[in-house]
Amino acid sequence: MKKAKKKYIKYFPILGCISTGLIYSAIGIIAILSLLRLKDGGASKNSLLAYVRDWPGGVLIIWAILLGMLCYIVWRIYESFRDPYHYGNGWKGLARRTGIGLSSFADALIAYSALVVLMGSANFSEDGSAQQQREMTASMLDFGWGKWLVVGLGLLIAVTAAVQLFYGITRGYRERLDIVKFSGKKKATIFFLGFTGYVARGVILGIIGYFFIKSGILKDSDYVVNTDKAFNFIGDHIGKIPFAIVACGIICYGLFMFALGITYDLDNDPSDPNFHPKKG
Repeated sequence: MKKAKKKYIKYFPILGCISTGLIYSAIGIIAILSLLRLKDGGASKNSLLAYVRDWPGGVLIIWAILLGMLCYIVWRIYESFRDPYHYGNGWKGLARRTGIGLSSFADALIAYSALVVLMGSANFSEDGSAQQQREMTASMLDFGWGKWLVVGLGLLIAVTAAVQLFYGITRGYRERLDIVKFSGKKKATIFFLGFTGYVARGVILGIIGYFFIKSGILKDSDYVVNTDKAFNFIGDHIGKIPFAIVACGIICYGLFMFALGITYDLDNDPSDPNFHPKKG
């Protein structure tokens, strides 16, 4: 018999996965529409949230997304410290747990953007402009140690990007998926979405991190890019096909997060007498 009560925190990742899925699916779709010249930019979380804010009930949607992201951040921190998936305290286990903690950084950026939009403390553009980020970076560069703060932020984003790539390639999310009874095709589809999504997210974060580092080293905030401008960089300097591939990958990441939320293994709990650690 399963435990009658579950820790409420175990439901946090479901809300977080759904919120993340909504954000990234929408960003990927907007990027594709921009590529097809059906929309003028806007493929960034800030622009997306500013756009949603103008919808009927848009503020409620943003509050729901903010709640979901906060729940997910709490869950990721819980995972890092409590180690419910038994990664252990060896160097490999600690590296994986650290990676989980770093992953919450990207989620924190979404939560911050949602909060700023709700508070009206910044006038985010709906066309994907990176002006707000550049103004913030310029303010940081005004301080004597600001250069290294910007470089450090870029390095943190770059490391997060590397974690995303590693996570997707190694299927580091598999412990969280309760898909044992799924058919082979369904499993393959979910793994494809996970691989493609995490790699695409890693590429975008890598570009953003690189330009933050460049901005800090050269003390020029004009180099800073957001997600929308990272897509523009791919389209302008690498090609339209890679742009489309990465945009589709971001949509895949959103779809994967929906699948993860639906199939999240809430019973992988060492406090449960029926718990059996997963292997492989």
